[in-house]
Amino acid sequence: MSILETLAARDRRGRALGRHSAMLASIVLLFIALPLLEWAPFGGKRFPILLCLILLAAIYVNRTQRWILWIAIALGAATLVGLAIGHGSGSSEARIIAELLGLGLLGFTTLVLLNSLLRSRIVDADTLVGGVCVYLLIGLCYAMVYRLLIDFSPGAFFSGGEALEATSGDPSSLPTRLLYFSLVTLTTVGYGDITPRGDLAQMASSSEALVGQLYLAIFIARMMGLYMGNERAR
Repeated sequence: MSILETLAARDRRGRALGRHSAMLASIVLLFIALPLLEWAPFGGKRFPILLCLILLAAIYVNRTQRWILWIAIALGAATLVGLAIGHGSGSSEARIIAELLGLGLLGFTTLVLLNSLLRSRIVDADTLVGGVCVYLLIGLCYAMVYRLLIDFSPGAFFSGGEALEATSGDPSSLPTRLLYFSLVTLTTVGYGDITPRGDLAQMASSSEALVGQLYLAIFIARMMGLYMGNERAR
């Protein structure tokens, strides 16, 4: 049995997909709370706070296997410390390192969950919740990639003829807008109010649209195939 097959088997025994309801709840909370907390006293820090909740959920859902859990804990702890330092002291270097580590944890979690989904043999609430989590995590990961692109290449994204950039009055407004752009790109809605500039930003945006469509097609086909197979086996 391969490493990926062993990983999927242990996830099934530990009902890892079911535990991703915590991940789904944390992502939905992010979507709801980001606009609502804009005028809260801590509104400028709402994105890193909500992101920390998602990172904690990622650690929780990766606890099925010890080596994966330790990787998740190491990445999560380093990310939380980096975010605290970066947003507390205003250090852009600490924030960038923390966001890179956080992206690593969320990307790793996405791949682990996707492996379990692709190797699942039944269609139930666990697989559906897991499938939704993967889709939303893809959008969140791309939003973090776009944020890093702006750090390394200012002017990578434009809106209304002006480059998107962080503001001192509301540091969370930029990641909020990039998350919005990521979701409309993932779903290929493409309102056009935010546009990528430069090769890296344009290729990243187009790859997200492609990944979003391929994932939906493969996931739905996989679920339908499993459902039909289970029905015939009854």
